Amino acid sequence: MDPTVAQWDVAPQETPPPPPPPAEEPPNPWPAICEQFAMRIMASAYQMGSHLEAVEADEQNPDRLERLYRIDHANTRIRRHAENLQVLLGRRVEDANPQTVTLVDVVRAASSAVEHYARIRVGHVVDLAVVEFAADDVIRVLTELLDNATRFSPPTAPVIVSAFITEDGSVLLRIEDAGVGLQPDHLSQLNALLNGRLVTPATLDPAAHLGLAVVAHLAVARQLRVALTNRPSGGATATVLVPGALLCEIPTAAAPAGAPVPPAWPSPSAGIPSPSPGGGAHPWSTPMAAPHDSTNSPTVPLSTLPGPATAQQPAGSLPQRVPTSVRDQSAATTRPPADPGAGSPPEAWPDETAAFAAGVSDARTTSDEGQQR
Repeated sequence: MDPTVAQWDVAPQETPPPPPPPAEEPPNPWPAICEQFAMRIMASAYQMGSHLEAVEADEQNPDRLERLYRIDHANTRIRRHAENLQVLLGRRVEDANPQTVTLVDVVRAASSAVEHYARIRVGHVVDLAVVEFAADDVIRVLTELLDNATRFSPPTAPVIVSAFITEDGSVLLRIEDAGVGLQPDHLSQLNALLNGRLVTPATLDPAAHLGLAVVAHLAVARQLRVALTNRPSGGATATVLVPGALLCEIPTAAAPAGAPVPPAWPSPSAGIPSPSPGGGAHPWSTPMAAPHDSTNSPTVPLSTLPGPATAQQPAGSLPQRVPTSVRDQSAATTRPPADPGAGSPPEAWPDETAAFAAGVSDARTTSDEGQQR
């Protein structure tokens, strides 16, 4: 080994230590706080509504009753805003009694939650219903669009809502107003918001369109297609395309199982309905004659067609049909002689009808010839 050559030990290159994991951000408490506020507001609104119903039932003054109705309607809008807050937080608003709702009732329920409900006019609405798990969300979407249409249109102009069925089985809801319409650039950004996408550069303030933000959330959750367009005659049109998966036929009201079938005629023991406490007939009742008691009435024998004798039926049993034809019996049956004063027999009716028609034709011909002369 050459001592002039230095021997150096090269240490292996060390890998840098991994960066420390990022500190977990504490959970944002504001969504839970806002949800609790929304729940409390909704509970207060429902409690106030029950108290208002009790007061309205006892109120007889028309002026005060109208004021109570206005307060009740404002309370309904407060509850609606609390539900919208839950929707924006991503929470589902559960209904205590979900049920299938017809499209006509969907329109009525949405109109009743709008401040200017008196200006809403209902056009053609197809006879279909929305399934129970999506009915409330469709009502909320329609409510916000109706609220925008009534707010941004003249106070005397009506807002028309209608529903038409499409070729693929979906339903198109249309809301038409007579307002000033929307600017083209603003319209494109609003449609992008309703479709769940943003347009850059974004000049749209979502806080100024809270109702449309709620519509956008519900449209994505229920796969609704919502769009805004300007009307050529002025104003705007909002359309909501409800897919066929959320629609069904209008359910028929079925009687509950085990319910007694009402009799075709009241029993003799039922008697006549008692009059109202104030005397006289009840204003909503229809006078009905007392059922005739046939216990002591004479029995009238019914004449039957001549034919083979049937077996004697046991007492209390139902009559049975005999599979025989009456075609062969009709020929053998003798017709009773016609009464001379009762008119012509039926066999002569066709000839008399033809003679009558010929007489009418002759009379018209004679009248025409007299006018020509």
